[in-house]
Amino acid sequence: MARTYEYWTVKDGEDIAIHLTVVSFSGSKGNFSSQAADPDEYFGHCEIEWESKDDTSHLTESEIESMEEWLVNEHSDYLADQAYYD
Repeated sequence: MARTYEYWTVKDGEDIAIHLTVVSFSGSKGNFSSQAADPDEYFGHCEIEWESKDDTSHLTESEIESMEEWLVNEHSDYLADQAYYD
């Protein structure tokens, strides 16, 4: 599953790319039913594990959350495309 993405951010006033490799990913869509037994069944869930050889120490917790949200969306789109073409 190891797929690498290029995330662009700013460090010291300059644009830099951070290369993120997806190590593991799991997710499900919710069914938005009032009969759902738990929040994961209602809303769905997503877990992603990533690694990077690039320096991410300058990123704040909020910036990392935004980066992870972007990565989840990119990887979900990639998986959806793969499922469509298979």
